[in-house]
Amino acid sequence: MGEKGRDSDAFQWAYERYIGKDPERVASFNSELAKLEVAQRIYDIRTKLGMTKEQLAEIAGLNLSTIDQLEEAGYGMPLDEPIKLINNAFEEWIKTVIIPAARMKPEDYSIRVSG
Repeated sequence: MGEKGRDSDAFQWAYERYIGKDPERVASFNSELAKLEVAQRIYDIRTKLGMTKEQLAEIAGLNLSTIDQLEEAGYGMPLDEPIKLINNAFEEWIKTVIIPAARMKPEDYSIRVSG
């Protein structure tokens, strides 16, 4: 969700009503938001590089279902290891596939997990 959506009256009302100041709900919300941001980042980088999910899974050494779950923010395990593998796969793809990689900077193909 973009910053604009989080500033809406409807979002603020829902956040205050269902999350409020409850530390457990705030933590859960922030965790889910982080998963959504990672999911969007994986998708954006993968598509910018012209990769299919299948290609990413193969190069990263992950199952296609894991890539699906990550891109749908439904991955229920810690993100550190799959993100490391995906970052390595993105780097490998850039090094070995003919694409206009010269226009890209490392921040364009790196994922940060906020926690």
